[in-house]
Amino acid sequence: MKKFAVLATALLTLALGAPAVIGFKAEARYQLAIDRIQQSGVKVVSQRYDRGWFGSTAETGLLFVKPEEVSASNDSDSLQFTLLSTISHGPLVSSGFGLAEIDSEIKALKEAIFPPDYPATIHTLVDLVGNGRTRVNLPAAEITGSVQMPDLSFGGLFGEMAFDAGFREMEVGFVLHSLSVSSAGQKLAELGETRLDSNSHTSVSGVLLGSGNFRVQRLLLSDAESGDQMLVNELAIDLKSSEEAEQVSAVAGYRVQRIEIGGEVYGPGLLRLELSRLSGPVLVRLQQAMAEIKKQAMTDAQRSMAQLGVVMNIGSELLKSDPAIAIKPLRLVTPDGTLEGELSLRGDGLRPADLSSIPALANKLIADLSLRMPEKLFRAMLIKQAGLKLDQQIAAIVEQGGEAPELDRDQLQQLVEHQVDEQLNHWLAQEIIQRDGSDLATLASLSSGLLTINGKTIPLPQ
Repeated sequence: MKKFAVLATALLTLALGAPAVIGFKAEARYQLAIDRIQQSGVKVVSQRYDRGWFGSTAETGLLFVKPEEVSASNDSDSLQFTLLSTISHGPLVSSGFGLAEIDSEIKALKEAIFPPDYPATIHTLVDLVGNGRTRVNLPAAEITGSVQMPDLSFGGLFGEMAFDAGFREMEVGFVLHSLSVSSAGQKLAELGETRLDSNSHTSVSGVLLGSGNFRVQRLLLSDAESGDQMLVNELAIDLKSSEEAEQVSAVAGYRVQRIEIGGEVYGPGLLRLELSRLSGPVLVRLQQAMAEIKKQAMTDAQRSMAQLGVVMNIGSELLKSDPAIAIKPLRLVTPDGTLEGELSLRGDGLRPADLSSIPALANKLIADLSLRMPEKLFRAMLIKQAGLKLDQQIAAIVEQGGEAPELDRDQLQQLVEHQVDEQLNHWLAQEIIQRDGSDLATLASLSSGLLTINGKTIPLPQ
């Protein structure tokens, strides 16, 4: 009888004490998840974790903009979200045994985004090993806005995220059925069915690798003042990265079926970007250094200088593996014809010191380019660029106390078009570009310090 009492007491002590011990582990797991959120670029502005015996509560403030962009005014509230979580400690959870069970809620503007009776489900279950799965189910809802928040027509979102104990492997799958944003009865944006699927893992070097795809059925953006609209149909992004012998390669593919803007239709379009021969350990160091800079309170200028310093210091090591970049193919159907081209570029013993010397840079770069586009489109691009440059020059003259040219807008436009036509004719005469029907085309290569354009060797400036 006495042995039974001792055993019962031990079991009772274990049953009552286990949740408290597990509570410490659950808090560590929660903090690790918050750290991962920060690494993704979201700023954590506040954090509170109240650990109890059988359960805990957590409140974390998240900001989706740079810290220096947030003023002390109440306008910054609209950029801040709060993640509220109720955590039940194991070892007993709803599905059996586990480390913790978490129910979460997201609030914005210090108020719930959805009504109090909205049946949202954000549920996380972590097993005893530390592996977990988060399921999200947000039903469709019509949400009336306020002074700070527009009206939302939400078609519902569901999906889940699975992760391992160290957040080194993660699988994500989400579907947003639709979302419409309106203000004062005017539609500002509309998003059709959107899907996100990804698988990621941390490599031996510590680089986050994997594959993923992002699909948007329809995207509509409208300017409330001008009434201009941009409509995008069937946008797709596919990403894939891998590592072999500490060398990282990545491929990104972008496809769009149709873009309507300013009364003109573009598409289909395709762009494939390849990066290769990137050192995994160096990428990790670069990522860590950039993350440290993000955490510091700096102005844009200070942050840019700090990032430039990091790139110069660590970038020299990245160049040692002779990284390469390729765009193949690039293709877009435009109202004036089809734009298409290919580009490849890689270093051959290139070092940061070579970037300040054109001869040294040319000797250590290997590049190939082919490009064809409608002449009307190319000319329009040159006119826009030249117009912006002329406006900047006039603004600089006025700022220095001078007088702006006595020309109206039409005369300035004619001046710009004349300059562009002269430049275009000059390039055609030098055969840097060639006419082929209504298109302009060029074929160029750089190797061993020699630049060849359309079969002719072009001297490089010294």
